[in-house]
Amino acid sequence: MHWLAGFVLLSLTACATTPVTVNQATAVPVSRILAPQLVSQASHTGSLVVKRDGGFMGSACTIRVFVDAVPVADLGPSEKVEVFVALGEHSVVVTSNGICGGGTSEAAVVIMPERQRILRIASGQSGDIFLQPSAF
Repeated sequence: MHWLAGFVLLSLTACATTPVTVNQATAVPVSRILAPQLVSQASHTGSLVVKRDGGFMGSACTIRVFVDAVPVADLGPSEKVEVFVALGEHSVVVTSNGICGGGTSEAAVVIMPERQRILRIASGQSGDIFLQPSAF
């Protein structure tokens, strides 16, 4: 009976994703960057970091990040991408790739000079993905 309780507890925790800090997340491999022109800082741009939680939920698939309808990168668990976009308001959309469900999530961000914006991609126990602001 104890092993059954342990298995159930492990099953429930394995389904949730775990937030990672910007420093804990690894940079997405260059092979999965779809808009290389956005990963180099240019004048009149600001920094936007999109990071994906760690954990088992949805780990079989990457999540594609779009900025203003431009595909930017395909993120695996605990990965991040930093892009440099024009100052002002932008639309960021994330959607699952491959056989995974999860749907699509979207957020608006305002990019300002000398202030890094951070967005977090999380997966819920239902498999849905969420894009939300992050402080770390």
